Amino acid sequence: MTSPKAPARPLVRRPLFWVVLIAALLLIALTVSRFNHTPDDKTGQPAAPTTAVSTQQAIEADFPVEVTALGTVKSLKGIEVRPRVEGELLSVDVREGQQVKKGDVIARIDPRSYQAQLDQARGQLAQDQAQLSTARDDLARYQKLIKTNSISRQDLETQQQLVRQYTGTVASDKASVEDAKVQLDYTTLTAPIDGRIGIRNVDPGNIVQLGDEDPLMTLTDLSAMSVVFSLPSRYRNDILPRFDAGQPLKVTVLDDADAPLATGSVTGVDSMINTATGTLRLRARVDNDEASLYPNQFVNVQLVLHTLKGAVVLPRSAIQTSDDKSFVYHVEGDKVSRRPVTLAADSDTRVAVAEGVSAGDDIVVDGVDRLSDGARVKVVSHALPGDPASEAKGSPTGPADAEPDA
Repeated sequence: MTSPKAPARPLVRRPLFWVVLIAALLLIALTVSRFNHTPDDKTGQPAAPTTAVSTQQAIEADFPVEVTALGTVKSLKGIEVRPRVEGELLSVDVREGQQVKKGDVIARIDPRSYQAQLDQARGQLAQDQAQLSTARDDLARYQKLIKTNSISRQDLETQQQLVRQYTGTVASDKASVEDAKVQLDYTTLTAPIDGRIGIRNVDPGNIVQLGDEDPLMTLTDLSAMSVVFSLPSRYRNDILPRFDAGQPLKVTVLDDADAPLATGSVTGVDSMINTATGTLRLRARVDNDEASLYPNQFVNVQLVLHTLKGAVVLPRSAIQTSDDKSFVYHVEGDKVSRRPVTLAADSDTRVAVAEGVSAGDDIVVDGVDRLSDGARVKVVSHALPGDPASEAKGSPTGPADAEPDA
């Protein structure tokens, strides 16, 4: 017996299902689109995405115009310790690298031959002083005898001449004694200045001579330091008038990481330009109280040429460049406008603006990557990237876009 066949579903219900499903999907998409786009109050059209930025106000301040050059540290008091007498070097009484005071004994040379020369000079002096004393006594007797005509006038004059001769001899002997004393003193070498001892070139036991090529050692005063550096000759007209007028030309000495090591001022300008490099050499004396500078050390030198009074100053990160022209983004309400600017001077962290920005203008300093003229923005910070204030509020360099508050 054949089982009854199930009745077929009406085909008309399947198209209706798909119509309902498509309509539901369109409704969901429309709802999501409306939530993600806030209508503009005036036009009723969806508003453009808002970019989170950090801003700072342009300020009016004095701006130092600086140039940077590579310099070499030189000591103003560097001594090569050389012997002034010859002989065996008996001892070196200081360590290499030791800090010594003026007058400290640093080395000794065998003094025996020079002591003998001093003793000999003193003996000759004593002998000639005795002869002078005898001649003076004889002269006194001759002066009495001449009154009674017991001697001739010629004998008296001869005796007077002999006294003068011995007087000169004694004076010469005294000078020889003093010279012998000096030579003996030279066998003990003392520090002529306060400073630090360098590496010695001669060991005790060697014979030192006046014509030796190398000094016994060096002695350098680290407190009196200078830095010699060169600048392009085009800066000559900025430097010489102020230098000739006695105005200070301040310098800051920096290490490789641009950390300040010392400060000072220019004390010397070369009298000619180096034709090979087109540069002008300068010398600056700097303070080295912390002993941060060492002779022959390479450093960076920052020289203040002049100061712009009352300049409009911005952080360097605010300046953008397009087609070799500089511009900034100026915040007005919730939008930015692109302003071309003319720079007067710049440094590593700041710039002085000659035209295009006024003091008090709110300028974007971070978050400019997605900005264009007229873009909508939300100011989330008034600090530069990395500043504590910026980190506290959230840097705009994180999520680029932020929606306005509902």
